[in-house]
Amino acid sequence: MKKILIAISIIFIIVSIRIFHSSTKVKLFENIDIERVDQISISYIGGTFSTKDKSQISEIMNYLKNVQFSERSDNNAPNTTPDVLIGLSGKDNYDIPCLKIYGDLARVVPEQEHDYTIPDDFYREIESLCKKYKEANN
Repeated sequence: MKKILIAISIIFIIVSIRIFHSSTKVKLFENIDIERVDQISISYIGGTFSTKDKSQISEIMNYLKNVQFSERSDNNAPNTTPDVLIGLSGKDNYDIPCLKIYGDLARVVPEQEHDYTIPDDFYREIESLCKKYKEANN
């Protein structure tokens, strides 16, 4: 009986690992044309940052274009107010999505079918970029 219980536990662990690692990875900002972005505004736990500077927009967008988010089945946000809000404004009515982060859940606005899990270092990287440019602008 003990061997059967151990075998079932091992099978459960293997199946759980496969499900966890098989989630679809996506780059939410991959197809955004950086040249058509006029402004980036970021609200985060440490403050707010907004820029129209093309070099700053380029660096922030290059970071965002490479971030891999994971699709998730649990779409319950841990709170009602986003911890991070990233808004992009574009030229000539260029339609650019907004990103709201609630804990480890990322939600694209206008709403899409899926919500996403952010990578572990996302908060740190966003805060670092914002602080870097806030200091440069002062």
